[in-house]
Amino acid sequence: MESSLSSVDPITFEILSHRLHQIAKEMGTTLERVGGTANTTQMHDYMASLYRANGEVLAAGESMGWHVACAGFAVKRILERFEGDGGIGPGDIFLINDPYLTAIHQSDVYMVSPIYFGGKLVGWSATFVHVMDIGAMSPGGNSPGATEICQEGVRVPGVKLVEGGKLRRDVFDMIVGMTRQPVMVGLDLKCEMAANNVARMRMEEMYGQYGAELVDGVSQEMIRYSESILRRRVGELMDGEWGDSAVIEGSEKWRVELRLRKVGDRLVFDFTGTDKQAKTGINLPYHATFGACYEVVLGTLGYDIPKNHGVMRPMEVIAPEGTIVNVKPPAPVSMNTTSGGQTVKFLVKSVLMQILATSEKWRGEVMAHSVGQRLARHAGINQYGRYYASGFALGAFAGSGATTCGDGTDSSHGGHLSCPNVEWSELNFPLLHLFRRHIRDGAGAGKFRGGVGGETAVMVHDAPEGKIKVVAYGVAGLANSGRGIFGGYPGGPSVIILREEAKAVRLLSRGRWPGDLDKAGGRARLLPYCDFDLREGDILYMRQSSGGGYGDPLERDAGMVSRDVANGVVSKEVARTIYGVAVKRQGELDPAATEKLRGEMRKRRLKGSVSGKGRGENGASFPPCEVVEEWESAVRCVRCKEKLGKLGEEWKEGCRMKELMPTEAGPLMKALVGHFILQQFYCPSCGALLESSLREKDKGRRPEKRAGKTGARRAAPRSVDKKGR
Repeated sequence: MESSLSSVDPITFEILSHRLHQIAKEMGTTLERVGGTANTTQMHDYMASLYRANGEVLAAGESMGWHVACAGFAVKRILERFEGDGGIGPGDIFLINDPYLTAIHQSDVYMVSPIYFGGKLVGWSATFVHVMDIGAMSPGGNSPGATEICQEGVRVPGVKLVEGGKLRRDVFDMIVGMTRQPVMVGLDLKCEMAANNVARMRMEEMYGQYGAELVDGVSQEMIRYSESILRRRVGELMDGEWGDSAVIEGSEKWRVELRLRKVGDRLVFDFTGTDKQAKTGINLPYHATFGACYEVVLGTLGYDIPKNHGVMRPMEVIAPEGTIVNVKPPAPVSMNTTSGGQTVKFLVKSVLMQILATSEKWRGEVMAHSVGQRLARHAGINQYGRYYASGFALGAFAGSGATTCGDGTDSSHGGHLSCPNVEWSELNFPLLHLFRRHIRDGAGAGKFRGGVGGETAVMVHDAPEGKIKVVAYGVAGLANSGRGIFGGYPGGPSVIILREEAKAVRLLSRGRWPGDLDKAGGRARLLPYCDFDLREGDILYMRQSSGGGYGDPLERDAGMVSRDVANGVVSKEVARTIYGVAVKRQGELDPAATEKLRGEMRKRRLKGSVSGKGRGENGASFPPCEVVEEWESAVRCVRCKEKLGKLGEEWKEGCRMKELMPTEAGPLMKALVGHFILQQFYCPSCGALLESSLREKDKGRRPEKRAGKTGARRAAPRSVDKKGR
């Protein structure tokens, strides 16, 4: 029976809904305090949430949305498997990590526990922790060499780990015994059990105080409230269709396609056209693709409403079976969270940003986003003679994209995720950090620049075997960083580079710090998906993604550019050639020279440019300025208001265009030369930069030697007017 606010007074509703949220947060705190691995205690790579008796999401605390959605699938799988023969009872806790049923990959171990009151099943709690090892062919679980799921570690379709409050020690020992780190994995499993026990106790107290009927009424009203708010917001947006695509590069290229159809108060995410599933573990099961869409919708349109099942109801996800976004057995999945998953999240963000850009009310929420980045794990014998497996865990060290009103955040792209500190890492593992710092000239330029990502260089130090094993994964490819919008530039690509037989040890012995890796020498090679040995004398360099910029870099406040130069995140050369800012040798800004330089640069943009007609292959994703009048809906230049075209048509045909070398977007784009070109569109009247986008280079066409951009190709959106035409 559906309840309404007429049966639950508003004050009681607020008190109980916030209490449910706090219970979910307390579950997360329990995971951190009881857990013993960096993933749980420092990275915060976990999930804790509450569910109704039927598996609908009730409250999710501060957890990652896609795991919240997947845990709902876990509850339903346990109900299907155990409910029929009375196999579910008070005090039980179930473990499941099968990616073809509910998990994203095997390293994501979910535990779900029923909550009873008065002898009746009234709800569920659920947790997830990314365990440090799962017995896969590569240490830590992410396995570049796996060609089928059977090579990717322990796979549990659902087992009762705790029965009536008593641990089934034989099952526990069997699971942890199939991993390389039974003690640490055991700690993570115990912290999940503790969190579920806390949830059960708190929920029983709540039911005892208020009664099952009232709590259930509030639960239904919370879900109805979130659904109604989201439907109203979706309904405010223009009906139409928007699209984008992105490429993951490995032994071959895999393309993910997405089109968003918005009709009334519904969002349909359609991945038709995505490539067939890969023989490399980048594939996503359907529930993971759905969960990724859920997480992004929460973060864009539902950022201030309760995270629950109501947000799912206006959504539909179409993911053809047998593709990267809806994998069939026995294809591998172990690297999917940071490859296929990140790519899907980026595409969902992209299409939602495009639709928000058409709304005067929501345009201020638009921001640039990143395709993804490279990551690495490591394992071996540590300085104490013990085997270990861990991650460098640098994902949160990336920079976020610029917004309509400010720069992206530097080295803080992980949301609630974090990075282990250097001292802790060196204390526990045979590593020496040469540096962990902000990248210079990595952030995407714009009126507001992208957030600056980080770069890290490490060596093996005091390793008994003289080496450790490293696994390189993430979103492979050179167009894997932040994408700019409204003319903003891309962030520098995220890469992993191995410098073999470098002379850093020799430099350190002479009291010289090898902060410039070129001076440290060695044979440098860009790493694809792979396992490799990091030996004494080698240097491993990891560069995280930087955010894309927003708007024309020539519109950036010159004082902000000068400050970035002083802080070391922008070089004087980039300040001059991209931002048009003249900085004197003493570091002072030269306003007169800056004004003159910027005027010359706008004129040079138009000189030698060609008509944008038939050149807008990347689509009218972000119109530079929308002016809706009684008799027209026009796209105009954001700077001079020159009319470029009608909304819904290809506005780029009214622009001037150039194809440029990637290196002019910054020195870090050198690796893209020969593979990508930067396509830029300018206002034909004032020379304002309206769009910059990287696209794969066409054979036989030589781009002009000027600027660069990152990102995969965008499909053109189709819009309809208010009358549905």
